[in-house]
Amino acid sequence: MKKTLLILCCCLMALASCQKKNAPLFRGDYSFKTSGSVTAKRANATDPTEFNIALNSEIGQLQIAKLNRKNDSLIVVMNYMNGDVVVTHAYCKGQDITLNDFKINSLKVSIEGNINMLCEVNVKAKGTMYDGNTLVLDMTYEGIAGVGNLKYDLYGDDIKMVATRN
Repeated sequence: MKKTLLILCCCLMALASCQKKNAPLFRGDYSFKTSGSVTAKRANATDPTEFNIALNSEIGQLQIAKLNRKNDSLIVVMNYMNGDVVVTHAYCKGQDITLNDFKINSLKVSIEGNINMLCEVNVKAKGTMYDGNTLVLDMTYEGIAGVGNLKYDLYGDDIKMVATRN
């Protein structure tokens, strides 16, 4: 009887640990912070001057919900503290998640602390879940920025978003 009970308990624990696979692993509410840098190059200029710009850290809330019961598709809602909301779809496989490309229309960057530029960037993102509570997304930004009549092409592939489950 004790052996049967022990085997039953082990089976139940194994089943419970298998429930956090794919889409259910990612579902939930998170707090996030992004950081990284982009390279800016003057658009349509003969001067090839490029400079590196550290991104202003962005924080906010992230919600991930299952979109389709039949597969591992998700909907991702990023609510930035500056008031912007971004919605995209994602797909997961095991511990990895890939977001569909999305656009951020009001990314702000500062040059030397005194010139602020409003940017429009296209974002590619994919990431991994760690310990069931921390999602790390590797992001690539590509877009344009402007201040006055000056326009800059932006590119950055070392941007990270770290999201911790609430």
